[in-house]
Amino acid sequence: MREILFLNSLDNIAVCLGDIESGRVISQDGRSVTAIENIPRGHKISTRDIAKGEGIIKYGERMGHATQDIACGAHVHVHNVLGDRLSTESS
Repeated sequence: MREILFLNSLDNIAVCLGDIESGRVISQDGRSVTAIENIPRGHKISTRDIAKGEGIIKYGERMGHATQDIACGAHVHVHNVLGDRLSTESS
């Protein structure tokens, strides 16, 4: 059963299909990621380290940028991402 959904091979995030508990190792589609915090269903998990200012890639397209460093396996949401359409920051 799928636990996360990779939308595009270029993405640096994946969608959690259920609640993911910290420490859970998810291996599917030839990739593996370990959650470093609890992540609710429908939210995103980082599939690699993302530096502050780096683009958040979903569906193979940049949707925003990291407002802080995001470690692989971290919860990716409004607390650490700013959508490019709303951004007044320089990235």
